[in-house]
Amino acid sequence: MNYRMLAFDYDETLAAHGVIEPPTAEALAAAKTAGCQLALVTGRPHEELLGLCPHVPLFDLVVDENGAVLHIPATGQVDELCARPDGRLRAELARREIPFVAGRIVTITRRPHETETLAIIREGGLPYETFANRFAVMIVPRGVSKAKGFRAGLARLGLAPDEVIAVGDDQNDVDFLRAAGLRVAVANAIDAVKAEADLVTSRPNGEGVAEFIRERILKSPGSMPDVPRRRGDGRG
Repeated sequence: MNYRMLAFDYDETLAAHGVIEPPTAEALAAAKTAGCQLALVTGRPHEELLGLCPHVPLFDLVVDENGAVLHIPATGQVDELCARPDGRLRAELARREIPFVAGRIVTITRRPHETETLAIIREGGLPYETFANRFAVMIVPRGVSKAKGFRAGLARLGLAPDEVIAVGDDQNDVDFLRAAGLRVAVANAIDAVKAEADLVTSRPNGEGVAEFIRERILKSPGSMPDVPRRRGDGRG
């Protein structure tokens, strides 16, 4: 398979503690110079990501807010893939003094508040679902996910999922990895992600990404593992 795009989760995959280190950024730039398109697929709110990550212009596609927002940095185009929240969820979170971060569409709280947040959604009959990682709970309108947003972004760029290598680390990356042709987990990934992966890096976070780009993409592109066709995930 001729892979045309590298797609990455942000936190604890490309970035550690919210920061992409210079060697990782250099590896991304080298991959782009070599002809790879780059995508960033993250649960971070759109404006927060722009303020946090100075490397956004490197990417051909950004899917943020856990799949709710598409951004094409080269043109500045930003598209919201669903309606914005009507305010009921956030009002109830505030009333119960549950801390949260509000994006354009995504609402994010911390894992200790997951059970109470699910109760608010259930008791209020609110049309939301949640996606959790080790630290946060991302709440988006029903039907939104990283995988669906990512597929929508690929369609905009005229790419097929099988032409993409996806790299992630946590539970909310599983469906995103399943939407790609080759699945990679960084060394610090949870076991559920490693179980989905075709390849696991020997180093964590951005170090693992830089290693993968240098050794597999730039030095030995023919060293990719054979990928079995799997039922139910776009591979047959």
